[in-house]
Amino acid sequence: MAAKKISLFLLLSIISWGAMAQIIDDSTKLVYGPTSTRYITIGDLKHSDTLYHIMDSSIHNMENFELHRTSVIDYQSLGNNGTALKPVYYQIPTTIGSTTGFSAFEPYVKKVEDFKYYDSKSPFINLHVAIGGKGRSMVDFSFSRNINPQWNVGFDIYHVSSEKQIGTSSIRENQVKSTAADFYAFYRSKNRKYHAMFHAYTNDQVILETGGITEDTPVKEYYEYQDANIYLQNSQSFDKRGRLFLYHQYSLKPFFELYNTIERTNTNNQYTDTPLTQSITDGYYDQILIRTDSTEDASNMIETKIEAGIKGRVADRIFYSAYVKRRDMSFKYRYIEPFTGEYENYLGGDMKIHLTDKYLVGGEIEAMDEGNYYFKGFFENNFLRASYTSSLYEPAFMTERYFGNHYEWSNSFNSTLANSIQGSLFYALPFLYLEPSVDISTVDEYVYFDYDKMPNQSSSPIFINKYTAKANLTLWKHIHLDNRLVWNNVSGDGANAMRMPDWNYFGKVYYENIVFNDFMQFEIGFDLRWQSAYFAKAYDPITQQFFLQDDFEMPSYFTADLFFVMKANDLTFFFNWIYLNQARDSGYFTSPYYPGQRRAIDLGVRWMFFD
Repeated sequence: MAAKKISLFLLLSIISWGAMAQIIDDSTKLVYGPTSTRYITIGDLKHSDTLYHIMDSSIHNMENFELHRTSVIDYQSLGNNGTALKPVYYQIPTTIGSTTGFSAFEPYVKKVEDFKYYDSKSPFINLHVAIGGKGRSMVDFSFSRNINPQWNVGFDIYHVSSEKQIGTSSIRENQVKSTAADFYAFYRSKNRKYHAMFHAYTNDQVILETGGITEDTPVKEYYEYQDANIYLQNSQSFDKRGRLFLYHQYSLKPFFELYNTIERTNTNNQYTDTPLTQSITDGYYDQILIRTDSTEDASNMIETKIEAGIKGRVADRIFYSAYVKRRDMSFKYRYIEPFTGEYENYLGGDMKIHLTDKYLVGGEIEAMDEGNYYFKGFFENNFLRASYTSSLYEPAFMTERYFGNHYEWSNSFNSTLANSIQGSLFYALPFLYLEPSVDISTVDEYVYFDYDKMPNQSSSPIFINKYTAKANLTLWKHIHLDNRLVWNNVSGDGANAMRMPDWNYFGKVYYENIVFNDFMQFEIGFDLRWQSAYFAKAYDPITQQFFLQDDFEMPSYFTADLFFVMKANDLTFFFNWIYLNQARDSGYFTSPYYPGQRRAIDLGVRWMFFD
């Protein structure tokens, strides 16, 4: 299998080099490239910023393609690409109203803010393919073109496939299949007074759940991977989402613009286990409430959100916005009466004031008719960032009421109150970048999943102190040592409800240069990761929730990945040897009873076409 993947990669490389040679030979005739293909996001347009971004063709971190490795958020995973994720560190939600509560696969969903609307001048294609070891792969294809100077259309297709890493019943048994697709359009009038952004998006994710290795597995057999004993053989999780989105605005004057957003989303979650015989025999389920032959739990939420407001820029120094918003929701389970006729009304706005070219102050606020709110104020200059965030947010639908084949509950939780003060200093020299930061948070009436795998609300406050130090050192212009060290402390009478490691380290040591008369850029080095031991929350696939446990302490671990990335013109190759330092009969855990990715070789290519 490995030989086939290497042969395929070499074939792609040869074809790519031949095609690239043609591009190089004809380069004097080409006028399009990363700097001529620009894009804008809804965040830019909504803040009256019409300065377009140029394409990011950097090779930095190109060796990683799995979400839990590429995201700016640190995630706890189940050890395989496409499986459930949970942020390692607490984050105050920006949604203060009701949510489904099924969030384990939300990180894989493309957000409204992530869409790029292009001014491509010429047809543009971005192809990113990764052939990962141990049956992991990813394909990301994007196409965009201008129909005329006013209209741009495009589409994206993203596919992830991962074979089971533990307890396989066959040589090649798929665990994850995920396909996302979208179509988008961007319009701007000739006088630039009217802009419109539209997209249709769908994401379909199917996961074969394992339940992790069995609890009675001896320590010496923790890392048998494919030969490991697991709990679940027939259970599957389904997460399917669809969205239609429209944003448009009209500028009467630079200081007075009207805008409107219409969004409709459909979220389906399902957990099945058919037949239940093996799972019952292994004692995985605590109880059976409806059917003894199979489990078919499901939920669905349909949401319509409409927002209308005014905004503008005053003297290029002040930005303001004010809006009203309404959410209408319908949430239902398979076995109980649905939540129907649910609605929420909001008022909100934000402001940014450029006191000088280096000093920026601003804030945003959103309030709900039931009293929930979100507020954030910030200050920035050329060496300091500081912010204060306060939020009172609603508990999720599924924590309030649930009835399935294995659980039943009915609660009336209060809204959760969270406050956070964040600050960071940053200082840059030609050879050194330093950024120490602090995040001090308090959380009251936190909703979590307890030892019995059912929701509970803490009546005691939780205090979180998170300290981060970034230090990026450059030696002799080409040798880089990037470091990020996080120390986290959770205290207060409710501290047991949150589980986070005390220490986390992320490092990157590499050599970077441009050679062959500035034709080829490359990086070669190591990605490093260390995490201290802690009693992480365990995962329950039935409800897609992480819950408290004190039976399995995840040992501390250290991993080193050897990578090589090179770029010539618009073509990029990467090689990544994951967990190079893995010793025989050893490994690490990413969640209790879920071993992390074992040693593997990943190969990939990114090719950008601009004409």
